[in-house]
Amino acid sequence: MGEHRTSGGSRGISKGPVIAAGIIIVVVLAVFGWFQLRDRIADQGVQAASTCVEGPLTLPVTVDPDISPMVTELAARFDATNPIVRDHCVTVDVATTPTAAMASAVAAGPDNWDPAALGAVPALWIPRSSDALQGVPPGTIDGTPRSVASSPIVLAGPDAVTSALSAGSVGWADLPRLQRASDGLDALGLPGWGGLRLQVPTGPDAASTSPALAAVAATTVESPTGSLSLEQARSGAVVSAMSALATTDRGQSAVSVDSTDAVLARISADPSPNSDVHTVPVTAQQLRASAQTGLSTYAPVGATPVADHPAAILGSGFSTDTLDRAAAQFVEFVRQPANATVFSDAGFDVGDIEAEAAATASDTRQALIDAVRDPATPRRATVLLDVSGSMDTTEGARTRLQNTVDALNQQFESVVGASDLGLWVYSANLDGQRAFRTAVPTGPLDEQIASGTRRDALVSAASALRPETSTSTYESVVAAYVDAVDNYVPGRPNSVVLVTDGPNDDASISSDRFLRMLSDLAEPDKPVAIDVVSIGTNSDIRTLQSMSDTTGGSTTTVGSSDGPELLDLLRKLLY
Repeated sequence: MGEHRTSGGSRGISKGPVIAAGIIIVVVLAVFGWFQLRDRIADQGVQAASTCVEGPLTLPVTVDPDISPMVTELAARFDATNPIVRDHCVTVDVATTPTAAMASAVAAGPDNWDPAALGAVPALWIPRSSDALQGVPPGTIDGTPRSVASSPIVLAGPDAVTSALSAGSVGWADLPRLQRASDGLDALGLPGWGGLRLQVPTGPDAASTSPALAAVAATTVESPTGSLSLEQARSGAVVSAMSALATTDRGQSAVSVDSTDAVLARISADPSPNSDVHTVPVTAQQLRASAQTGLSTYAPVGATPVADHPAAILGSGFSTDTLDRAAAQFVEFVRQPANATVFSDAGFDVGDIEAEAAATASDTRQALIDAVRDPATPRRATVLLDVSGSMDTTEGARTRLQNTVDALNQQFESVVGASDLGLWVYSANLDGQRAFRTAVPTGPLDEQIASGTRRDALVSAASALRPETSTSTYESVVAAYVDAVDNYVPGRPNSVVLVTDGPNDDASISSDRFLRMLSDLAEPDKPVAIDVVSIGTNSDIRTLQSMSDTTGGSTTTVGSSDGPELLDLLRKLLY
């Protein structure tokens, strides 16, 4: 019996360890289960992120054609990293559009976007150069654009030409002189080569032309930073430089509608002294990437323009904050050294650059292109300006005379220095008994007279004019015409430009007698045209028309002195 109790007592003592072991097992299982649950939750979080709980997101990017292949390759690399921005899976869609077209579209704003022509509205735009960003409204670009690839704009030509330019330390400002001079390159040690014969392509794939023209213009006005305003671009010095570039030493137009690549091929095919084309503006990368041989580059002395391909993140209606973040992430990816080799392998420079030449606004670049497409013609012209009382009529915010003086002064500033120009004014009894007065005698614009140039004197004299009394047109025209014939300059247009707003008030000369006088005074070997600018309604217009017809001139009526019509007409007659 006792053994039975002892045996039973042994079974009772073994229960505690069994229970404890069971508890331990439960705890271990619980802990193990917690870790499994935690890991499962973490895995689910990772899986949720990797599957992008906010869905896919396409980042639209528009780039200039010259870097499109490289950016497209990098976009594929970026997509392969499975980028996630704010729980969106991001993929990059690269569109290719020329910079000029994009610049106009971005300036017009997203509400005027044409998706059929331009594709999706981009969140990131990479134009050819920072010039393209000058015309966009404030706030359009988020942050500071950074260059993804760059290449300087230089001159390409046969090795002999670029070596001679280098040896002569030729600067941008020297190019107009070398272009027109029959011995431009001869003087640099290349006898028989003639002038520089710089081709100025203006086709759709000739993006290096306008920055090169801007570099010439900036050095012409001695801008140390290469900055150039529209006013400077229209100045006489710059217009003269552009006009010189427009024609080669052979008298041929230097302007063509070809692409830069087409001109490069032409130079490579005939790199001889007798070629019609010796040089063309290009980016250094463009020549390296071309298939042309026997050509090299030269960077003229002065601030060098650069195709810097700035990555511009667009805001202000173009994009969203999430797309902007994605764009910034893509730009950083593109600029990473391992990825930037895609550009360097293609001949571009990579990394941050400090631009030598300031960016140039689109209207300024267009003014330079216009100046070479339509070069100024050196001429001899006397402006005969009506300052009678009717010129005090208010048109717009100012009087006719004030508006006319403003328009004339713009022309005085922009007419090429090789022209002869003068200013006569008339009303009645302005110089004793004479109806007219010589404000500035006609002569070379850049000639030094009194305290400055004739150009300065013209602007000063015109600005000081005030309306007088009646109108003695016939007497004044005859005097100006006689002076023009007597001082005729062969080989260029000679003219009198009459600007008036009313009929002749002087009854001492009839219209018939006036026309006969002009006919008798004409000398066939000294043709002087009388061009008439008539402002408003003029009852004498038939006589003025007969006068201009007789002398080979023109008569044009403008409705008002206020507006661009008068300015455009004077430019046509004096340019």
